[in-house]
Amino acid sequence: MAHITSDLALDIIPYFASATFQGIRDQIIGNTQATHEEVANELIMGWQQDRDIRLAAWNLQVNEDARLAAEAAHTEHERREQERLLLEQEAEIEHCEAEKKKPKINDFKTGASVGNTLAHRPSQYAIHKLKSFEYVELWYFSPDGCREAADKAKSSADGTFGFTKVDDFVALKTVASFRPSRKVIQDHGLEWRQFNMVKNSFLVYINKLNWPEKHQRALTMFFMNIVSNPQQAEPFGERVLLLYAAHVRRDWHDTLTLDNAFDISVFNFTLLKNLAEEVWNKTKLESLAEVRTSH
Repeated sequence: MAHITSDLALDIIPYFASATFQGIRDQIIGNTQATHEEVANELIMGWQQDRDIRLAAWNLQVNEDARLAAEAAHTEHERREQERLLLEQEAEIEHCEAEKKKPKINDFKTGASVGNTLAHRPSQYAIHKLKSFEYVELWYFSPDGCREAADKAKSSADGTFGFTKVDDFVALKTVASFRPSRKVIQDHGLEWRQFNMVKNSFLVYINKLNWPEKHQRALTMFFMNIVSNPQQAEPFGERVLLLYAAHVRRDWHDTLTLDNAFDISVFNFTLLKNLAEEVWNKTKLESLAEVRTSH
């Protein structure tokens, strides 16, 4: 059925008894005995029946239009709701990302006083090495190493700056603060007393920088095996043990990088013996050279 454009309930019944419809009435009457009044009434009844049929169709059309309009409104509401939720999710993600990038400050213990002594701070170079889980000489954690770092921090002699990445930000830092020190002493060149002291500072800092517990325990046992080894009572024993500590710890870091590291806490007495022989042979050669020079 064609789309109905107007409400049929508003239609007004024609006045079929008027002169306007006389011609139609005459045609209907023809040779019959019907009167004009009877024909007018028949026309009225026919018009009402037709209107009732079309009015029922109109009501169906109104209901269908209302249903389609409701579905369209619901679909549009769902679309807008999804769009709103998507925008809220994107805004929440952006907010979370922004929160991550904000500088954070940790809490403090109310009423707790600063300690009676302050620990010396190693250089930024040494801290950066530890943060990257890379090898760094123990000297940087000695009083001399920390004192040099403090002197460099106070000095403005080196005005060269470079870019460095801190979290997601790029910052300017003095190049000198990330350079190795020219005064650094290799581990095997430390005095026994120095080594025994700086290992403790080194262990404190790897703990502060949240090294894995497994690695911290292994290094603690490594140093304990060194300082408690009876080899130190032998001639050149301390020198041999320092050489062992220097070589083994550096090799351990190298193998960590290659992902095939050994357990540094396990002491290798065969390697210690070989290093002892190496030191003895070198000492003998040095002694012979001195004798020849004196003659």
